[in-house]
Amino acid sequence: MISIANDTLKITLHTPDGDKGYYRGTRFDWAGVFSSIGYRGCNYTEPWFETYSPLMHDAVCGPAEEFSPIGLDEPSFLKIGVGVLERMEGEYDRFKLHKILDSGIRSLEVTDESVVFRHSVSMDSGYGYDYVKEISLTGADTFRIRHRLVNTGTRPLKGDVYNHNFFTLGLLETGVTRELDFPFKPQGDWRAQYSEVGFTDNGIRFTRTLQRGESVYTGNLHEEGKGLDGSPNAFVLRELQTDRGVSCTCSKPMVKSVFWSNFRIACIEPYICFDIDSADIFEFDIDYKVL
Repeated sequence: MISIANDTLKITLHTPDGDKGYYRGTRFDWAGVFSSIGYRGCNYTEPWFETYSPLMHDAVCGPAEEFSPIGLDEPSFLKIGVGVLERMEGEYDRFKLHKILDSGIRSLEVTDESVVFRHSVSMDSGYGYDYVKEISLTGADTFRIRHRLVNTGTRPLKGDVYNHNFFTLGLLETGVTRELDFPFKPQGDWRAQYSEVGFTDNGIRFTRTLQRGESVYTGNLHEEGKGLDGSPNAFVLRELQTDRGVSCTCSKPMVKSVFWSNFRIACIEPYICFDIDSADIFEFDIDYKVL
């Protein structure tokens, strides 16, 4: 593991390793898998799942990013941050473990206050990329995730990427003291007619504590009246019992967001899109402030 720290904030990260790595699933980006975010005596992210395997699709903590698959019409396809994966029969399922055919080339640079992960992949089918992800401390209570994706292939890279934001804020049960706010009035499609959670004029609130085994979900969350394009990409998550929270802003507007919660976490997942021609570059930053 790698740690970066200043006088008040310490972040510990797992290193990508196909043989012994903490996370070896094929859903989330292997670069910058968080172990802990420590600030003022509280760990802001820690294991929220009750069982663990390095091959579980969601055995990740903290800010965790997933890129959509590219080239699904080929016998093998590209998953940015993971590598070249083998196609299975039937439709693609992000929750399944896929065989990694080529894990690409990785490198790592570490300083006292930043870690730079680099991942390069090239496919015979014409897809290829050079991906740089830097996690750096930017202040006493702030950190940034910077992304730079270069298309090194002959075919365009087109898809979306989102951050799952698995923040635990003290690992308390999710309920009326867990609050999520946006700089807009949200609307979206709830998976069911929940009585335990709903939208407010500027966020999401719970009416009771979620029980073990319960979860709630809404897709296509966006700014009311604006449609699925260009809503502000920002939120504030708070846990009132610990008086802790996280605020987040992204340099790219979101096209939509997803909200998912169980009895330990309440996760907002903002999506942004990319369309990168050969030799072009796609860059974006996510800035976090711990509260």
